[in-house]
Amino acid sequence: MIIMNSLFAYMPQDNQDIFRKGLKVGLWMDGSFDWYPEEDMMSHPNGEIRTLSQTYTQGQVTFSKFTIRNTSFETKRPKVFFHYENAFERQAVAFYSPNERAILHVAPQSIALLGGLVKGKSISQYCIQGKGSLYQEGCFKSLKEGLLAYSPLAKGEVTSVFTLETEILPKECVEAVAWVIHAETKEEAKVINNQLLLTMQNVNN
Repeated sequence: MIIMNSLFAYMPQDNQDIFRKGLKVGLWMDGSFDWYPEEDMMSHPNGEIRTLSQTYTQGQVTFSKFTIRNTSFETKRPKVFFHYENAFERQAVAFYSPNERAILHVAPQSIALLGGLVKGKSISQYCIQGKGSLYQEGCFKSLKEGLLAYSPLAKGEVTSVFTLETEILPKECVEAVAWVIHAETKEEAKVINNQLLLTMQNVNN
């Protein structure tokens, strides 16, 4: 896989709607990292790990589902990265909310809530930055270890990167599902997020 230490290489130029609604997905595993196209199926070295990236929208929610199948005889510990950026947010405040286990982007005309689950576990790491800082300094503290720089709050033109992390046993198949909720109020976004967390956890149990 190609190792990238900045985000320049994947920025789409022809579809601003991706930034407005959805998430870009990437995978860190065994010391290497790569971003994925919006819809992509990939077989990793030796064919031991197979992945599928899918995006779809239902009402106010855009989902990004990343499926990982471990066909090897070894336990794997992947980190699935998600990147959100809204080209139309000019003066937003973005922050991580522990109560919601989610990231909120609060702008004068819009609310976006970012969340997700993998095997019942929610967001592990997050890096919330101004766009200028992200593209100049990058979001990683250590790319080799899959560690994000810790930044829980930003305002202005902001962007967020977060991870869903888990352990995948030999021959196991796991789905990491992240979402962006677009709502008119924080209360509405929180209600939808709580419903999603409850629904997804029930499915996994």
